[in-house]
Amino acid sequence: MNNLELNHKTPDYILLAKIRFKLTLKEYRDDEDLKNEFLDIVNRKNMTKYYEDVCRELDWNIDEDLLERMKHANKITWEELESSDSSALEDSTKRNWREKLEFLCEIGDLDHVMSITSVIFKDETTSSSIRVEAGFGLFRLAYLRNNYRSMGKIISEITNLVESACGSGSNWCCRNKLKAYEAIYCLATRNFSRATALFLDCTPTFESYELLSFKEVVEYTVLSGMISLPRSDLDRLVNDNGLLQQALFTESVKYRDYFCSLYDCHYKEFFKNLAWIESELKANPLLHPHYRYYVREMRLIAYFQLLQAYRTINLNRMAIEFGMTEEYIEQEVARFIANGKLHCKIDKVAGTIVTVSTAGCDRGQAPDATCNRGLSYQNTIKRGDTILNRLRYPRIINKGSKEVKQHFNYLLVLDLEATCKEFEKLQPQEIIEFPCVALSTKNWKVENVFHQYIKPKVHPQLTPFCTKLTGIIQEMVENQPHFPEVFDKFCCWLEEHNYFKEGNDCAFVTCGDWDLKAMLPSQCKLDQITLPLYFRKWINLKRSFFDTTDHYPRSILAMLSFLELDLEGQLHSGIDDVNNMIRIICSLQEKYNTEFKINTAPDIVREFLKGRNKLF
Repeated sequence: MNNLELNHKTPDYILLAKIRFKLTLKEYRDDEDLKNEFLDIVNRKNMTKYYEDVCRELDWNIDEDLLERMKHANKITWEELESSDSSALEDSTKRNWREKLEFLCEIGDLDHVMSITSVIFKDETTSSSIRVEAGFGLFRLAYLRNNYRSMGKIISEITNLVESACGSGSNWCCRNKLKAYEAIYCLATRNFSRATALFLDCTPTFESYELLSFKEVVEYTVLSGMISLPRSDLDRLVNDNGLLQQALFTESVKYRDYFCSLYDCHYKEFFKNLAWIESELKANPLLHPHYRYYVREMRLIAYFQLLQAYRTINLNRMAIEFGMTEEYIEQEVARFIANGKLHCKIDKVAGTIVTVSTAGCDRGQAPDATCNRGLSYQNTIKRGDTILNRLRYPRIINKGSKEVKQHFNYLLVLDLEATCKEFEKLQPQEIIEFPCVALSTKNWKVENVFHQYIKPKVHPQLTPFCTKLTGIIQEMVENQPHFPEVFDKFCCWLEEHNYFKEGNDCAFVTCGDWDLKAMLPSQCKLDQITLPLYFRKWINLKRSFFDTTDHYPRSILAMLSFLELDLEGQLHSGIDDVNNMIRIICSLQEKYNTEFKINTAPDIVREFLKGRNKLF
């Protein structure tokens, strides 16, 4: 444990990264107070690399005298660290690598940090606790660089390392820290429900001050909890949590107001607080890519919370509750209804919003007992139909009794997202999100993740419809590489993990044929890239689902509904769709012992595979 952890102080370079990000935003670029705060920290800690990088990025004039003074001071400090390191170089457990790591992070020499921590983390002769500590250092490095893919990979490796280590006090400490680190990764990847569970679990014994402050933990818990927890759980896990409430009352009053305004149904105040929260999320490098999604979902939660208390409600009354105009409320609710987010309808004649069927009731009036009985009867009939449909296929229910051997060691679950436009097809469409997750068929767990956003060339500006559909905003693709570079990285990722190598059979899994039959070949043709042969065959999850259940699904939602699984994340978000597909695959395997085999390929490949008696 280093001095920062003992003093419960988050390092200055973590704070500096947030200030640096804010300075790149238009709203803060000319903020002299923020600039002075940045320069004060740089000057105090001799942060040469940060200073040079920010001056180049923001077109500031470099103070050469200041830079030389800081470099000279850093040189002296480094020589002192080197001279105090008298142990053998190969014995990484005895070297003063922690002090070196902290010093290099402070001055911003992140490449040097990477080289030191990588050696220690990969050294299997080093004790597991030190390797885990080095892994946490690598995670912080990826966090500073906003490299979410590396963050996920490191979390997976640390988890495996901790699980393989024997149970001890230090192991408990590592597990406790891992919760906070994984929670940050979950926030970065929009997995708010998992982040909430981890934050709530680690709050009482939090000690990861080298990554974030306890105040931030409390605020992140509120943010993720409000968007992911039902009202009853919010009351039990947040409102009745004395530790959280004490921190909210003393250190994070604005977040307490934000929480209470929704929980106490003060919607007008809630919308004001939500506007402030939006500005906070926008200035946060971790949550900036998700701030529009978050605000939209929180508005939806507020509307739903109000509407579920009424059979019908007057638009004027609702506008007063939210402090908005009737026109705005009507347009907003109409959009949510069109997207299937709110199950109600707008009665323009009566000027009301009707939340359920009002057959047998007077318009605008509260439902009587007869209506309630009718609704209960309809719901019972629907549930009965579902049970009867499943009883029609007894062979499906018994299918899981016999274990089947899977053809592949890994299922590479893939779902591409592309540019699009409402009411017409863009020519050409271009891939803007490329997620692929490796699912092991030995233990049905995720082993590796590839995820990259892509900046389109032909249509570099995303349409509002595209953002609305996929949740991908312009900032998420603006500074990303173009497709050729990403595809090259993906092929290297496949090669690095020996996928499709001899003795390691793998297959891509897609939801439908569009991804690998149409979109990827079209993109490769556009960029004059030769598509490797292993992209010419794949498993269509819809067909596998049909082979298992005799029910052909139209979408991911249909499969989730059939398997009684809830949708996690946003539909048409590539990484969220992949995660939901993995849940479907695991559910099919667990309930029906599904055999996953190639079911889509061009005729030439199909005939070749038939001749080899493989998979068909």
